[in-house]
Amino acid sequence: MKELQTPFFRIKEKDLLYDISLLKGALSEHWGNYLIGYSVKTNSLPWLLTYLKGQGFYAEVVSQTEYDLVTRLGFSEEEVIYNSPIKDRKVFESVLLGGGYINLDSNYELDWMEELSSLYPNRRFRIGLRVNCDIATLCPEETLASEEGGRFGYCYENGVLKNAIDRLGALPNVWVAGLHLHSSTQSRTVKVFGALAKMAVQIAREYNLSLDYVDMGGGYFGGRDDKPDYRDYFKEICKELSVYFDPQKTILIAEPGVSLISRATTFETSVIDVKEIRGRKFVVTDGSRTNLNPLVTRHVYPHHLEYISDTSVRNIEASQWICGATCMEYDRLFEIKEDVALIPGDRVIYDTAGGYTMCLNPLFINYFPAVYVEHTNGSLFTAREAWGNDEYLQKNYTETNQEAR
Repeated sequence: MKELQTPFFRIKEKDLLYDISLLKGALSEHWGNYLIGYSVKTNSLPWLLTYLKGQGFYAEVVSQTEYDLVTRLGFSEEEVIYNSPIKDRKVFESVLLGGGYINLDSNYELDWMEELSSLYPNRRFRIGLRVNCDIATLCPEETLASEEGGRFGYCYENGVLKNAIDRLGALPNVWVAGLHLHSSTQSRTVKVFGALAKMAVQIAREYNLSLDYVDMGGGYFGGRDDKPDYRDYFKEICKELSVYFDPQKTILIAEPGVSLISRATTFETSVIDVKEIRGRKFVVTDGSRTNLNPLVTRHVYPHHLEYISDTSVRNIEASQWICGATCMEYDRLFEIKEDVALIPGDRVIYDTAGGYTMCLNPLFINYFPAVYVEHTNGSLFTAREAWGNDEYLQKNYTETNQEAR
């Protein structure tokens, strides 16, 4: 395999197929009647979307831009799941009329459904509702994504969800066909997914809903041997759902993102320089915190090192700070203590780097890194070339070149 110029992302097809198989196996064993909508926002790399389409995945989108992307890549409206609190009206109608899945999230969408019901009296519309329920009460030991609780969907506890069900139920050609139970927690335990599945049963019973699908969303752990995986989650989810729902009649939808692709993707960087300043060793690399954590919220970066030469003859350093390529002081990633001295040419490779990191990369100082796919046969495919100024300047104008518009 040729030597690649760092920094770059690498996707290993073998590891991606492993997690795809794990997910499909868990859903097949515990439910059977399922579909998977990949979370496009997590990593919208065109190669990845096309690959997952070939594996039978639907596209779960949350914007007009994502919808346009996936339809350009060959997804039909029937293969789209449209979520988001801010939906585009044209996309909404296209997915609805094309037989895709839509999970309502906001009040104006109920108005839209009333209008569309009247405009298309001979069509029968299947629609889903995103449920907002009190996870803090259901699972008080969970670490929530926000102390104030989730902000998406229709609140069950205050009757807003019931009002949405009643409004849709009053329309002669609209069927509340699904519930969307996605809810974010930091702890991501199996127990919280069981509680959400139980909530789907409670709501369906309480409001006498005959559901075509239950959408459990995403938010699972994945790519880590020390955490639960799909087998644990869907065993618990399906145990709770089977109390009320028949797998022959109700589809189980999963919307994985990070959990599906993290294991497969690494971000690879090289040591460029090592400097000592007042007793501290700073190891400067050609990657950056902006590539891995542009929001500056993380302090742990799973990684491994590859050395350019024999380490047995190197010194042991008490402390080495791995730093990035930008001129920002905060571009420090992690400290290595009591370990082999790093030298230029060594590599720092960040593991589980595929979720959100590619999409959140800013155009700051350096542009988007290249992305390579390592196929199961060992061959290498360039899925995205590194951006330069040709890409950056596209659709940018100055006063002197405005005539090009």
